Amino acid sequence: MNTTTLSLKWYIKRITTKFEFKIARSAESYYDVVILELSDGEHLAYGEAAPSKRYEKGPDAILELLQARKSQILALPLEDAESRQDALERVFPESYSLQAAIDTAFWDLLGQRVGEPLWQLFGASKNLVTSSYTIGISDLSVIPEKIKEATPYPILKIKLGTDYDHDIMQAIRAQTDKVLRVDVNEGWKTVDQAKRGTEWLAEENVEFLEQPMPSDQLDDIAELREFSPLPLVADENSVRPEDLPGLVGAYDGINIKLMKCGGLTNARRMVELSLKHNFDIMMGCMVETSIGITAMSQLASYARWLDLDGNVLLAEDPFLGVGNRSGEILLLDKPGLGIEKR
Repeated sequence: MNTTTLSLKWYIKRITTKFEFKIARSAESYYDVVILELSDGEHLAYGEAAPSKRYEKGPDAILELLQARKSQILALPLEDAESRQDALERVFPESYSLQAAIDTAFWDLLGQRVGEPLWQLFGASKNLVTSSYTIGISDLSVIPEKIKEATPYPILKIKLGTDYDHDIMQAIRAQTDKVLRVDVNEGWKTVDQAKRGTEWLAEENVEFLEQPMPSDQLDDIAELREFSPLPLVADENSVRPEDLPGLVGAYDGINIKLMKCGGLTNARRMVELSLKHNFDIMMGCMVETSIGITAMSQLASYARWLDLDGNVLLAEDPFLGVGNRSGEILLLDKPGLGIEKR
């Protein structure tokens, strides 16, 4: 139990993207996220739930859960993260993003109380690799504008998984020779299609290939990995810590996202498991405000690859947190997450 009385508020915040954000299975121009504010009377801590339709219901369902189980949230332990996460798994099995929001807020409050930034509390560092900037699936006519918007960023992440993938790549390569990373979001359905895809992408200065095939085709993905000249990184296959042992032999790396794994506590577990199973680590995000991006950034020094651009894809971010200078994530020295309202 917490020794001081905590209070919890929440609300839905609509965030709009600069461009329509399209992947192989969906297209959105705005997202509704749920913001949590956890207070002990002296400190104000933040959490964010950015639910993905791929894994759970939307923000209204999260509000219902918060209303129904508020007292259980306020009774969670502040300093025992492991037992807190176990309780979150039991109380909120239907919403990974809500688990993440609550866990983030508790960590933020703890960091503020002890007067340390979370990255320091986690034994991480401020020395981070450059983050990519995502180019969603586009009409070919929009690609030059998107590439121009991405001018400051040296690494681009390209969404594919369409019947005009070649045309997209051709249009991008007509504009830039930057290093590319490709995310298919389960868009290629057969091994033959995926093998052809990896072959031509290997000639396009592509660094790695993320989730080329549906997550339930793990045997096919393992076959593809034997053939692929590019490293394969799991995303939809790499949701929770318990998923990782089953991915050995099918992938070279895994993507950790707070909104899928259930928060910083589980993300730390996934880092440990990745080291054990020799996976390269990528840290990614949904389209999120600076709350979620700042939270994931606290562990970012453990990653070989970063894709923490969800906040810079927004037309307007309602919060101030970590900076992003041309893909360089700038961690703060403030206690906890160091979030401020804009």
